[in-house]
Amino acid sequence: MYVALCWVMMGLGGLVACSDDEGKTIPAHTEAEKLWIAQNQAYFQERKAIVEENGQLLYRQLVVESDTLLYRVLAIGEVDSVPTINSDAKVSMLGILPVSGDQIVGDSKGNPVETTLDLDSPDLIKGLSALLLQTHKGERLEAIIPYQLAYGDQNYPYPYIPLCSTLQFTITVKGFE
Repeated sequence: MYVALCWVMMGLGGLVACSDDEGKTIPAHTEAEKLWIAQNQAYFQERKAIVEENGQLLYRQLVVESDTLLYRVLAIGEVDSVPTINSDAKVSMLGILPVSGDQIVGDSKGNPVETTLDLDSPDLIKGLSALLLQTHKGERLEAIIPYQLAYGDQNYPYPYIPLCSTLQFTITVKGFE
């Protein structure tokens, strides 16, 4: 009985692939998925630690529901133009899976696409919604969004985004309605 219990405990222990910086565990999957998860977490942690020549962190951190996304402002916008939760944001955006380099948002030539995002839509990932609520018309941003604030620990079918994927977007805010 003791041996069987030990095997069960070792089996359960083997179901944990890794954890993020908050200590949350991600269920283990195939070896390829475990590698993908580790690469995404390493990419996020590396970007989080980049320091500019002046000693400041390159990316600002925005905490959303106890998880953190990274962003930096590439171009400053109009100070008096901010959205509300009921706003629709008109944006130009390009999105990639930074670990693989696969494009997830953009045209077939790798250029940004213009779209309108409903900031309170349940279909918009939490990270983008929270970040856009902090922006101004005319701002251009680069955002790195961890899986917790994106599509979570499930595969997303179209465009295909593997489980636990870090997402990276370059976004220009055109305006709010």
